[in-house]
Amino acid sequence: MSLRYKVSLFISLLFLISGGASIAVNQFVILPSFLELERQLAERNTQRAVEAVHRDLEVLSTNVTAWAWWDESKRYMEGANSGFVERELSAEPVASAEVSYMGFYRSDGTQVIHRAPILEQAGGADLGVLEDASLPASHPLLQHPDLRGDAKGLVSTPSGPMLVASRPIITSSGAGPAAGVLIFGRMFDATTVERIADQYKLDLTIAPATAAPALSSVERSVALAGTGEPKSLTPIRIEQVGEKLVGEATIADFTGAPILTLHVATPSEISARGERASRFALLTLCAVALTVLGVMLSLLHVTVLSPIANLTAHAVDVGTNDALHKRLTLDRTDELGVLATEFNRMTDHLVEARQRLVDQSFVLGKADMAAGILHNLGNAVTPITVRLNTLTDQMKDAPLDDLDRAMAELEDETTTPQRQASLRRFVDIANVEMAALMRSVRADIVNVAGQVEHVQQILAEQERYSRAGGVGEAVDIAQIVRQVANGLDPEFQQIAVIKLDPSVRAIGAVRGPRVEIQQVVGNLILNAAESIRSHCISDGRIAVSATREDKNGRAQTHLVFQDNGSGIDPSDLGRIFERRFSTKKRGSGLGLHWSANAVAAMGGALFTESSGIGQGATVHLILPLAENDEPAAGSEGMR
Repeated sequence: MSLRYKVSLFISLLFLISGGASIAVNQFVILPSFLELERQLAERNTQRAVEAVHRDLEVLSTNVTAWAWWDESKRYMEGANSGFVERELSAEPVASAEVSYMGFYRSDGTQVIHRAPILEQAGGADLGVLEDASLPASHPLLQHPDLRGDAKGLVSTPSGPMLVASRPIITSSGAGPAAGVLIFGRMFDATTVERIADQYKLDLTIAPATAAPALSSVERSVALAGTGEPKSLTPIRIEQVGEKLVGEATIADFTGAPILTLHVATPSEISARGERASRFALLTLCAVALTVLGVMLSLLHVTVLSPIANLTAHAVDVGTNDALHKRLTLDRTDELGVLATEFNRMTDHLVEARQRLVDQSFVLGKADMAAGILHNLGNAVTPITVRLNTLTDQMKDAPLDDLDRAMAELEDETTTPQRQASLRRFVDIANVEMAALMRSVRADIVNVAGQVEHVQQILAEQERYSRAGGVGEAVDIAQIVRQVANGLDPEFQQIAVIKLDPSVRAIGAVRGPRVEIQQVVGNLILNAAESIRSHCISDGRIAVSATREDKNGRAQTHLVFQDNGSGIDPSDLGRIFERRFSTKKRGSGLGLHWSANAVAAMGGALFTESSGIGQGATVHLILPLAENDEPAAGSEGMR
């Protein structure tokens, strides 16, 4: 399949997918968002109707407060205001309170007097229990949390639902004790519904809650919470009825039983407008997309695909027939013209480089290997030289000549007894010093022998490499770090403290050639020590820690070497592992380069971080854990 066909097919499919995605977004995101917005509006309108009932109850509670917290009302209930009924409870004062019902009750529920002038003028009404001579003492309207508390809600009467509110009858200053309870009521009738609808701009209707679902005990406890204020017993229900969304909310009475259902209709204008706008946008988008597709394909074929086809044919000819002498002529000044010119120049350079590469590849490979070996040998031999020089200096300071002269005097018979005693004390002291010197020399000789053995291992390892690749083995990385630390120059041991975190011992063994791992760790610690020395600080430290990582199903150890030395310039971080690059004045630039190559050959990684000059450096060494090895045959159950 040609590139021309692939690009045309890809762009066409891209436009088709984009169109399908636009349609899907329109159908499943945009239009549903309009519907959800419309549904939320219907829910808010329904909730506003419920809140309007609540506000009417609040107004009614405020009205009853003005009458209940009144000295005249309290004195009347205490029997000390005989003219109160004729003076204050006539039709006009009661009507001014804007209530359908007013009832004075004693605390035990006995009705003292009630007034309903508005209802009486309208032909009377049956108020049910509010017409009785008393209410049960446990009735919610008689229960208040304190003297200033109220009880409000809806009650069902034979004449319809009624908003009621009650308060204890106390003094105008709010002092008790309560002389009884005052109840105000207002019929929730068509006039009230019309007023709420006009005030809040709602299409509101009400209906008795005869068809409301039965309430569970939990729902009843929710409905009776607080003082019985109106609330929706169940989540507001929204139904599509014709071109309107009708929200339905059922309100409970004081007992938690459904009493009233509010229906609020909201026109489905938002979704209709959204659908029209989305349809117009899709049609416009399709028309624009088809036009853009045609123009894009035409320009693409003329400006890109045809020249690329010519360039491809030329490259195939050069590669197949090894025709590096052929030239591609593309009369263009854009990127493709530049590409053709550079391709011709590349073939010229390729002819020259091919011969140089053949001549130099072998030499460079040997030189790189030799440089790495010499660098590692230099790191291993330098501590040996320093320790041998130290041994030489110590032996020069030994009192061997004085000891010989003392022994000669002791053997001389003419030496006085006092002189002999002094000489013997000198000999004893010299023997102690020589014993201490020999112990120190012996320890240094052991270290030198270990370092010589390390040199021999390096040479043996390189000899093996001359015949085959390195052999991996389980290597205790904590032991390697300790060996490298013990083999450091005494100068470095004095200025830098190596802190081995317990995590290094707990991480387990890594897999790789032991000698190479030791050389890599030695390079990292030696570089850190040299960085500390160049930073001229007295409290140098090199912290070594380890964590476990899992990558592609294989376990790895992530070793971190952190020092407080001179740090690395951020501009040098990208070159730190380049061959011959070094931040040290006399550095060879081979140690880290060789280490990075060696670690990569083991299947690991090596990288470094630094906040800048004077901020220290952190080197990360990642090696495979030995637990990745497959168990050898017959090893199961071995300890």
